[in-house]
Amino acid sequence: MPEISLGGTKTLSALALSAFGGFLGTACHIPLAWMLGPLLVTACLSMSGVDLKFNPSLLRLGQLTIGTSVGLNMSTDVLIELVSWLPLIVFSAFFSIIMSCFAGAFLAKHARIDHTTAFFASLPGGLAEMGNVGMRMGAQSEPIAIVHTLRIALVVLVVPPILLALGSPDFATQPATQFIDLYWAPILVIGGAFVAYFFGVVHLNNPYMIGAVVFATIFAANGLVAGKMPPMLFAAAQILIGYSVGCRFRRSMLTHLPRVTLFSTFSILGLVVVMACYALVVSCLSGLPYPAAILATSPGGTAEMVVTAQVLHLAVPTVVGFQVVRGLLVNGLASYYFLLLRKSGLLDFLTRTIGG
Repeated sequence: MPEISLGGTKTLSALALSAFGGFLGTACHIPLAWMLGPLLVTACLSMSGVDLKFNPSLLRLGQLTIGTSVGLNMSTDVLIELVSWLPLIVFSAFFSIIMSCFAGAFLAKHARIDHTTAFFASLPGGLAEMGNVGMRMGAQSEPIAIVHTLRIALVVLVVPPILLALGSPDFATQPATQFIDLYWAPILVIGGAFVAYFFGVVHLNNPYMIGAVVFATIFAANGLVAGKMPPMLFAAAQILIGYSVGCRFRRSMLTHLPRVTLFSTFSILGLVVVMACYALVVSCLSGLPYPAAILATSPGGTAEMVVTAQVLHLAVPTVVGFQVVRGLLVNGLASYYFLLLRKSGLLDFLTRTIGG
């Protein structure tokens, strides 16, 4: 089981400020305040020169808690319904990959980076996974890290307000009214960590969140536990995720690679708009509520989109299915997509038509 370390005084102080930012956001009725508040506070501290180290243990703890919360929503009927979505889920994953190729061609030209780097920077995969695979294929790691950090942050900052602007949440599902007994929380989180360890051994994408989902689902689907995560624990998990995203921002993003920062912002926002239009098609053809379809197909991080679905009570299992399957198909096969698209000539075609 992985060791959980919260770090030193600087990290604890930043977490305290992040929690205060979440509290202020909640008091002002800002959506996703417990995640957006810490993200903004931590990003401002890091961009102002405070050296906040990214602590993977904090992110893992947050993902374990969020994954446990998601697993508590999983019943046998929900799992059966999720299987019926599989063809559309797989098609949506490949559609997002193709759209990312267009975004990569745009980024390569205007940010003045090589096309290999732009390709792996634009794929909707994990930051670490795309960095590692990209470097093996000859890409540069720093632009990839910048683009993926911006992608997660921008999607989280843009998508939830858009969903709220759609009107009253009459599309939302009724959340559970009772909370699980407090002693269940550490049992499920620790059990999920053990499952995550084995998933990590086989290099499964996002093992901590998926491991927690699987472990909690076993108990929820068999009626051994019912209810939802206590709100304080759910808020704490959002703080850890917001902090983990925010502390990856550095002043060097603006000073060292300003063109990458600027044009990746345009590229990401353009991809968000395209996928939102695609989500409308998915909603019309499948009957999935449009806001849920946006979260399911959005190019944001899995944990962040699932948190949004949890807070807004939007078809959480379906959003998890779309995001997890896409993550598996992108992170596990990214190098093969690159080689196939390059050999087929599609990347060269996009380079000529979009990249110039």
